[in-house]
Amino acid sequence: MNNTIHPSKIYQFILIGVILLLAWVLWKELSFLFPSLLGAIALYILLKDPMFWLIKKRNMKDWVAALLLMLSTVVILVVPLWFIIKLLIIKVEPLLTTPEFFTDIFKQINTYLNEELGLAVLTQETLMKMSGKLTAFAQDILSGTLRQVAILIFMYTFLFFIMVNGRRLEIFLKRNLPFNQENKVKVLNEVTRMVRSNAITIPTVAFLQGTVAFIGYMIFGVHESLLLGVLTAISSMIPIVGALLVYLPVVFFTLATESVAAGIGLALWCFILVASVDNVARFMLQKKLANVHPIITILGVILGTKLFGLIGLIFGPLTITLFVVLVKIYFNEFGNLSGPVKRVDDSEIKTEQ
Repeated sequence: MNNTIHPSKIYQFILIGVILLLAWVLWKELSFLFPSLLGAIALYILLKDPMFWLIKKRNMKDWVAALLLMLSTVVILVVPLWFIIKLLIIKVEPLLTTPEFFTDIFKQINTYLNEELGLAVLTQETLMKMSGKLTAFAQDILSGTLRQVAILIFMYTFLFFIMVNGRRLEIFLKRNLPFNQENKVKVLNEVTRMVRSNAITIPTVAFLQGTVAFIGYMIFGVHESLLLGVLTAISSMIPIVGALLVYLPVVFFTLATESVAAGIGLALWCFILVASVDNVARFMLQKKLANVHPIITILGVILGTKLFGLIGLIFGPLTITLFVVLVKIYFNEFGNLSGPVKRVDDSEIKTEQ
């Protein structure tokens, strides 16, 4: 019995080992660019239809169409983002030199809750911890500005080459995904659907909530209405708590420092209008674009922000959805190993009585 391993097999294993080693080194040294790559993929999925339309209908060269669409995204996305970063730097940076500013705000809220409602919510130790965490969070935002600029630069670099070579990349994926043709189409369609859904829904809901909150802050005389409106929009992307994280302290601070009527009016405005924008707009958009279950969105955002940062708001729900799709595909491909493969369709699933 010949137990000798053929030299070609040995070379194959050595080559696989070298490839895996180099892949590990590349990931270790270049993983900071992963959010840029994900952002480029998301933008490509959003822009590929107008890109191919410009090439086919307007006879544009691929690099010209790519640059034109990239410029449009700069105007739509990067300019507002730069405005937000600049606003945060101008308004927040002076407060970091006086950390007691945050402590004083929380003390006034705590005094009101204790005296008017009999709620001893915040101890002195808790106040100090909250102030320290808020200050640290603000410092992280400001110190991360340069990193975000670098991510944007690399993202647009990746995006240009992906857009110019988009057709070839899609053909490569369709040829090399390890599924039958039907399931290849299903995976690619699901990725496209989820990216479009989250890339449109999340910023749209954030903008609407921030705008409605900003109007309410102005009506009821809240200081720094624009800054608080921006912070409300940003916090709306946080899972579960959302915009409540900003407008609830603002409501209590208004009750503690302004008139009770203004505080009650602002509370009604926020809890009815601002909260409704999130529920109604998010439901309508996701129902129309991808029919995503809310649990997938919540868990996906938590997962995505932990793994990928801000871009994880889009790719977190996609990761969970892709997992579910791959499980379905597995059962479609290999679900019945002892006999002919039976395709599983959602319409066939019945609730047992």
